[in-house]
Amino acid sequence: FSLLLVNSASVGAVMLHESYSCEVKSIRLLDEDGTAGLVGEGYQSRHLGSTFVIDRYTGRMLGQLKNHDGLDQPEVMDFGSDKQSLKVITTYGPYVYIDYLIVEIYVDALDKPFMFVSSSTIYTGLCKGL
Repeated sequence: FSLLLVNSASVGAVMLHESYSCEVKSIRLLDEDGTAGLVGEGYQSRHLGSTFVIDRYTGRMLGQLKNHDGLDQPEVMDFGSDKQSLKVITTYGPYVYIDYLIVEIYVDALDKPFMFVSSSTIYTGLCKGL
C-alpha cells in the first residue's frame, strides 16, 4: 500500500536531480546588427552536439563546455525547484568576463531546456537528470 502511495505521489511531479547531462543543440553568436546568427565553421561550431554534465549544487560544468578555470568558480544563484530554473553565474577576472547558465529543471518532462551564455556566444539544448 505504501509503495502505491510513493508511486502515485511522483506521477505528474517534477523529479529534481543532483546533476544533469546536457547536449548542445544550437549555437548562436551576437552579430553587429544586434541579431543572434547561427555559428558557421570555426571554433564554436566544434561544440555543436557536444555534451557536458552540470552539478546542481556546485554549478560546475564538466565536458567540452566549462564554466570555471583554475581561479574562478561558478556561483549557484538559484538551485532550482519544481517552480524555478537552476541559475549559475561565473565571473572571471581581472577583466570582467561572465558565463551564465540556466536549466529549466521545473519542466515536467525528461528533457530540460538549457541556455548557456559565454561572452557573446549562446548555446542551447536539452538536459536529462542523472
